[in-house]
Amino acid sequence: MPIVETLEGFLLAPTATSVGLYLTMVSGFLRGMAQRSPPKKAGRRPLVSILKPLAGLDDELAENLASFAALDYPAFEILFGVASLEDPACAVARTFLRQYPQIKARLIVTNRDEAKNPKVAQLLALERAARGEIVVVSDSNVRVLPNYLEPLVAELCQPGVALVSSLVAGSGEQTFGAALENLQLGALVAPGIVASAHMTGRVITVGKSMAMWREPLHRVGGFARVANLLGEDHMLGRVFDKAGYGVRLSLAPVANRNVTCSFRRTVERHTRWAKLRRAIVPFGFAVEPTLSPVLVSTVSYVIAPCRATCAAFAAALLLQTIGAYVTTRVLRGRSPSWHWVPLELLRAYLCFFCWLRACASKRVSWRGHDFELARDSAIVPAEPSVWTRLRTLVRAA
Repeated sequence: MPIVETLEGFLLAPTATSVGLYLTMVSGFLRGMAQRSPPKKAGRRPLVSILKPLAGLDDELAENLASFAALDYPAFEILFGVASLEDPACAVARTFLRQYPQIKARLIVTNRDEAKNPKVAQLLALERAARGEIVVVSDSNVRVLPNYLEPLVAELCQPGVALVSSLVAGSGEQTFGAALENLQLGALVAPGIVASAHMTGRVITVGKSMAMWREPLHRVGGFARVANLLGEDHMLGRVFDKAGYGVRLSLAPVANRNVTCSFRRTVERHTRWAKLRRAIVPFGFAVEPTLSPVLVSTVSYVIAPCRATCAAFAAALLLQTIGAYVTTRVLRGRSPSWHWVPLELLRAYLCFFCWLRACASKRVSWRGHDFELARDSAIVPAEPSVWTRLRTLVRAA
């Protein structure tokens, strides 16, 4: 009997540790969000250049772009970038230009060979064409409120601050894959980013939405400094930080529209992100599974199925489900639908599956390019995979 109790205690210890780590992350997120102040007004209103790299038709692309036409800010321009005039996003951008002639906006064809990272290749051309003191990088699947620029500019106007990254909230889900995608953002990504900034002072910069002064950007080497890195957003934040510039997190979330995302696309996207984390912060990547009490308790139960490990799993699932629901509600400003409740278990297992895939391979396929990731997410070109070649043949047929 004492041996059995010792074994149970040994198996329950990892779950207890995981619960502690998880509660630390959630509490850090909630404390950070509770300290949000009302949107600040910038002391001055410099011209802002919004750089919009486009590639393909994201969910509700036209509506996402239209939200920028309603910005309540006196001086801004929008620069749309496409690598080819044949890109379907090009037609959407041209429609925007026709519908909103009062907006200072331009469409620019970029050189895809200017950087190994196709997004950075677009940013290089867009930044050269920009006229603003401040440049804002904004992905095509981002939708904003009219006051979007105010908190970003206000943060940049603080002494020493050169770069500000926005918090991102997934929204609009209508499919199973999109619901999992948005839950991942609300249950893990955003809590981790806010907890990191609040508890350690380290800001994880996300390229979905980030703003910076052009002069410091030029001083650190510009976007060319991260031209050959896949994790250009996070690494650019590191570059600013190492150069002595202030890097901040804006707690005014922007909406990342995931509406009809397929399950497969969700898996591929989060596998790619897991590979990025492995390349950039290998130790943090290695301990990621410990942040999921559901996952740790599942492993304990599989090793030694008994009443104690079963009860630990049930308690972990209840805790993590409540935690995911609360953090998502705080992030989005409203409660998720009731059918989100059972998704947390699936999300935890899916996240672990993506983590395992990232452990097995450093190869990435993104925007039609195949490559492997080296240290700090450096891009090493690779021959197209068998699956990429097959998809190309199918499309050609």
